[in-house]
Amino acid sequence: MKVLVTLTASELREAAHGGIERNIDAMKRGRKSYQSDRPDHEQNWWQSHIIGAIGEFAVAKALDLPWNPTVGQIDQRDVGEFEVRTSELPKPVLRFRAHNDPTAHYILAGLRNNKVLLHGWLPGYAVRDLGFMEYDNCWVAQPDTLYSMADLNAEIAWSDTVVCYSPMSS
Repeated sequence: MKVLVTLTASELREAAHGGIERNIDAMKRGRKSYQSDRPDHEQNWWQSHIIGAIGEFAVAKALDLPWNPTVGQIDQRDVGEFEVRTSELPKPVLRFRAHNDPTAHYILAGLRNNKVLLHGWLPGYAVRDLGFMEYDNCWVAQPDTLYSMADLNAEIAWSDTVVCYSPMSS
């Protein structure tokens, strides 16, 4: 089961603002990417922070958990006990990198406009063990290999903006 979360304009604004603040904080602290071999112009810093924050906000909304943009805090989970990986790609994948916690549960969120599709989840070690290596120290799992959102150790807060995904309803 997948979950489709529709965000309002004010929710998008709040999440995007959190992503902006994260990026500004990272610049002030001189944070560097784990992909240091990639040129800076390929890092997509602003996009990564803003898109990531929107995905996290959607997961928090779907699970009725508080969302904290975690500005300046890199040592805590994204939402509750979960890590969130968000992509705007038409065919997103769940990425797990060598520096990530293998025991954490990672949720894949696909973003398009104001809709966030929660494809499913896997523990980090399962992405590493069942997925494939995309490049050094980065493993990926395809959406069809993820556990159902129904099997996540959390209740979904169903509403008119948090619905069970049906390809016909998108």
